[in-house]
Formats: sequence, C-alpha cells, structure tokens
Amino acid sequence: MDESRTGVGLSDSARMHAIIEGIYAKTPYFKSMPCTIETVAVGRVRVGFDVSRHICNYRNIASGGVLAAFCDTLMGMACRTMGFQVTTLEINMNYIRSVNSGEHITGIGQVLHHGRNTIVVECECRDADGSLIVKGRSSFYILKKID
Repeated sequence: MDESRTGVGLSDSARMHAIIEGIYAKTPYFKSMPCTIETVAVGRVRVGFDVSRHICNYRNIASGGVLAAFCDTLMGMACRTMGFQVTTLEINMNYIRSVNSGEHITGIGQVLHHGRNTIVVECECRDADGSLIVKGRSSFYILKKID
C-alpha cells in the first residue's frame, strides 16, 4: 500500500492505536458503548462489544440500531487508521442472526478501497463461537487528515 495515499506508514500502527484510543476516550458517544479496542493496524481494527441488557429489546435481543451504530463506529475507526477524519455517506447492514444480552461479539472493520475523497469499508461481527451476527459495508467521505 502506498504510504502517501494512506496518510500513515505501516510502522505507525502503534502510534495510530494510541491516536484511536485517544479520540474515542474523549468521545461521549463511544464512552456509552460497551466496546474495547483490541487491535489496530493500518486499514483494519478489531473491537470487542459486550451486549448488555440496556441495549436489548423486550425479547432480550440486541437492537439492530445499536448493532448498526457499533458497525458504523467500527468502520469509522478503520478509516481513522488510514490517518483521516471521515463522515458516513451511506451504510448497508445485513443482519444474519440475533444476539442476546450477556453475549460478547467481536467486530472487525477492514478498508476495501481508499480513493481521493472516499473510503469504502466492510465489517463483520461474530459471537464467541465464531458465528456471523452481522455484516456491514459503508462509504465514508474524507474530511481531513488527522493531525
């Protein structure tokens, strides 16, 4: 991957992890999400998510809207590993199976395409057994490079 296009070099992964942690540590919305940033690499993130009761519906199933918000955040993080601040242009979600309160899921966001003005990312969220819960894809508009 051409470092001039990504905004960061491969050797900057540890620095980008610290930057990502710093951004989300002071983001009120992210603080309210039961997430843990597990790994960060250029163009890829892995985030854990504990499904707690307060994000479930009356059937004890995680809200699709909350899962979409998690995926949007996850894919936005993947863009930030490229060194850019972005905003979501569109998002597509495929819900494969439900997830209940008390379960832990892991989401992986991966950049598919990095253009001059947009970045396309996909994500998958899986349960502890590795079963697919949700798959998403999103396009992001690049606002600026991260300082």
